[in-house]
Amino acid sequence: MGLKESLAKLSMINIKRGEVLFKEGVPSNGAMFFLFEGQLDIYKQIEGKHTKLRSILPGEFFGEMAIINNSPRAASIVVVSETAKLGIINRTTFVKMSQESPEFLFLLLKKVIERLYETDGKIRAIKHKQDEDSMIAKSIPNLSKDTTSESKGDSSGQVPLETFTDDAQSIGE
Repeated sequence: MGLKESLAKLSMINIKRGEVLFKEGVPSNGAMFFLFEGQLDIYKQIEGKHTKLRSILPGEFFGEMAIINNSPRAASIVVVSETAKLGIINRTTFVKMSQESPEFLFLLLKKVIERLYETDGKIRAIKHKQDEDSMIAKSIPNLSKDTTSESKGDSSGQVPLETFTDDAQSIGE
């Protein structure tokens, strides 16, 4: 049996726009998912802010860490399309799909590695931006110290630089 036949046998759920499939840090139910229809966004807490890492589009697997080691959810998943249709892959189904379709394991492993590189790059970019913003914020008082004599040695006029205007920030889109 091939991958398409295995996917066709999955239990399905439909969820609506704005619904949270799962939240970062909560214990997983040991299930991963396959998105058949719709669009989901992945958010991760980075330094106290919900940051959008990427979107999940039809044809993608996600939540695989729950199958492999039953760890808490690494990110939050939110439906952004009108509706989303998902297939549920529990541990038993995962093992069966792996045995019946070796291409499933290869595709999953390939995708996991791609995501690790992509996510690592995005987190590095976020931290780099925050470091730059911090340096800019620190240099603003220095500029005013150089131009006005009354502000020498006084940092009370420092205005913090607002990096994020929204709680949910999109990266790389």
